[in-house]
Amino acid sequence: MHLREASCGYYRWIVDAIYDARGKMYLNIGWEKFARHHNLEAGFILLFSYFGNRDMSVKVFDERRCRRDYHGDSTDEEDD
Repeated sequence: MHLREASCGYYRWIVDAIYDARGKMYLNIGWEKFARHHNLEAGFILLFSYFGNRDMSVKVFDERRCRRDYHGDSTDEEDD
């Protein structure tokens, strides 16, 4: 999957998706780096949108239900 923060169209994280026998999708390899970089914590709400062709975005809301905005961030973690 190519995962991006919803307000940032140019930076994509490569995240492996696996599926169980019921067809439920789980984010696997690469998800931990994304979560660490975005300081995700218990209590946050994540809203995913799938656009097809392995392209997905996520909106992050903190424990106060305020939208987190990361689009000014720069990193080279995607290339690791």
